[in-house]
Amino acid sequence: MKKKILILGGGFGGVYTAKKLESKISHNIEIELISNNNYFIFQPLLPEVVSGRISDSDAVIPLREIIKKIYFRNAEVSKIDIKNQRVGVVQGFRKRLHWLKYDHLIVALGQESNLEIIPGLKNHAFTIRNLEDAYTLRNHILSCLELADVTKDADLKIRLLNFVVIGGGFSGVETIGEIKEMIERILPYYTNINEEEIVFHIVELSNRLLPELTKDISKYVYSFFINKKIKVYLNIYIKEITGTKAYLNNGISINTNTIISTIGSKSSSLIKESKLPMKNDKIITNEKLQVLGCSNIWAIGDSALIINKLNNKKAYALPTAQFAVAEGKTLANNIIRHELGKKLEDFSYKTKGSLASLGSRRGVGKIFFFKIKGFLAWLIWKIFYLSFIPSLPTKIRVVFGWVLEIFVPRNTVMTERFKPKPVAYQCFKAGDLVFEEGMIADGFYIVTHGKFRNTYKKTKDGREFTKIYKKGDHFGSRVILSGGRRTGTINAINDSQVLKIDKNSFRLLVENFELLGNYFDDYINTKFKNLNLEKEKKEKN
Repeated sequence: MKKKILILGGGFGGVYTAKKLESKISHNIEIELISNNNYFIFQPLLPEVVSGRISDSDAVIPLREIIKKIYFRNAEVSKIDIKNQRVGVVQGFRKRLHWLKYDHLIVALGQESNLEIIPGLKNHAFTIRNLEDAYTLRNHILSCLELADVTKDADLKIRLLNFVVIGGGFSGVETIGEIKEMIERILPYYTNINEEEIVFHIVELSNRLLPELTKDISKYVYSFFINKKIKVYLNIYIKEITGTKAYLNNGISINTNTIISTIGSKSSSLIKESKLPMKNDKIITNEKLQVLGCSNIWAIGDSALIINKLNNKKAYALPTAQFAVAEGKTLANNIIRHELGKKLEDFSYKTKGSLASLGSRRGVGKIFFFKIKGFLAWLIWKIFYLSFIPSLPTKIRVVFGWVLEIFVPRNTVMTERFKPKPVAYQCFKAGDLVFEEGMIADGFYIVTHGKFRNTYKKTKDGREFTKIYKKGDHFGSRVILSGGRRTGTINAINDSQVLKIDKNSFRLLVENFELLGNYFDDYINTKFKNLNLEKEKKEKN
């Protein structure tokens, strides 16, 4: 029987593990990679997507193009069941939970932004972790310029033209550098905006920018930013954010509509609920990349706390792309060695260096023992990251984009992206399925026209229970508010229409509107007495 290897995550760690395993694949091993996106995103290039230096399509690569011999499943990982060696995924329009068995599990899910560390950050700040973030931030910046060019409100214009970046590490420095250069390039198109009116701010908690590098490099970056008229705040943190202001701990407040957070990461709730051993909000592994206490579960990348056994000394691997690539290669070798009964390798990797782009064709960095600054550092930064793009066609497109932007103006078009509407009407013909038993909840429904039949099979007395919904009735609230999966199947009786509210929007509304909250508490407690939910709750836990 074939051994099954499941890889969770399509980032650097997951992709490079898959590529290495792909080269060693044998007839008795089946490999599957699961990601909720069907593409690999090259995160170091996201600031350039925001600035329009490269096209959005040049920062992503179809996963099926990269891992041609490995089965790919476009699905959301919902549960990790260690005891039964299986993973639950949700896929397709029906949002059903499917269980996949594994012999080896590789967790490479990365981390997500922690927006709880500053009051107001979650509601008013932009992040730059994925392609959607890049689209949103780019469109926002362009819309700020468009409005600032025509507004007669002086206070509003100040807010629109103040741009704040939180964090002076690699992401923060590269983001503010790219945005600054972008606006400089396109400013001539906005005749009612003066360069002096645009102000950039970067706020760093430590006493220098790029604290990961040497002090003289940090001084160079500081001087470069000051010369570029970027305001630098060191030993300062933002204590609160509103829709129009950023409040610093030194008493200063910045009037702004644009706050970009490049700080704070946390593991997803999925990893926290998986019962894998955790430390510092990361999965603990040994030097072989095995999760502690689980010989057939492996973890790499940002979500893992990995021992780097270099020169017989133990340190933790850095959460960077080059470390994730190296981890993937070691992990793939160790899985093969594990199956062959051979001794596993220790993870050992010495960084090749660190580089950062400052915008305006300037950069800084350290390559092995050599410190570099200026244009040469920027050029090496380009070549260095180009080498990590796992697709030759994409490399060619990126290089072409870099060359092209030297000679042609930046694109200032606001890119429209399809987003599901949180509230929308949906129409059904007689017999059409709305949802069925076992599906994941996706929304709350109010009947505006026609009739629907809800059929429950899991009743306490074992009999089938049917309920009819007509105009003014609603359904779908219990699973959203109480958890679990759909217990009934709903079909349209005749040509009908509903108003559907997205589950997250509905939950927020009920949680913050006391009258609604009380209504649904009473509704759920009184209307579902005849349903047997013990089995569903057991599956949920």
